[in-house]
Amino acid sequence: MHLDDFVIRNTRLEEVDTFIDILETTAEWLQANSINQWSPGSFRAADSRARILDAITAQQCYMIDYRPSKTLNGKDNSGHDVVQIAGLFVINYDNSFDEILWKGFAEDWKDALYLHRLVIRKLYQGLGVTPKIVEFVENKVKEAGRHYLRLDCLAGNASLRRFYREKCRGREKGGLNELSTVWSPELELEFARFEIQVVQK
Repeated sequence: MHLDDFVIRNTRLEEVDTFIDILETTAEWLQANSINQWSPGSFRAADSRARILDAITAQQCYMIDYRPSKTLNGKDNSGHDVVQIAGLFVINYDNSFDEILWKGFAEDWKDALYLHRLVIRKLYQGLGVTPKIVEFVENKVKEAGRHYLRLDCLAGNASLRRFYREKCRGREKGGLNELSTVWSPELELEFARFEIQVVQK
């Protein structure tokens, strides 16, 4: 597998159930491995599905296709589709969830794009796909005329915090800056927060 074989694209409306299935499978794996991050079943709830549909319509949901370069336009010699979904993520622009976690920290909470629901399926982990996504979002920050890329995770998720802090931008670039954690009274959860200034002011 080569990094060039992974293509980031917008999620299509008809893929909403596939998008949710991947999130749910990840949530179930996290729970089975005693990692507190997402609750199984939460993405299938009607209100959550509606929000995901809205985000897909707004072109904020992305999928990463694995398209082997040895194939012709993602098809084998018989013309069958061999493209596989390697992962997905969401970019938030002005979301009330991000306001909860960031407004008290920075008056410029709208001066950022927020990376959420980042999932790389197990077969494709460790190949550099996450750094490719982070670079993609950094470019979106520039296009949007903003300055920061930010993301979060539950404060108790030590392994994910370490990954975001040390490796998520790749071996040479390292990670993001970890800020103080924040307690959300609305959600009754503590979150770890990370950011990088993509564009200098």
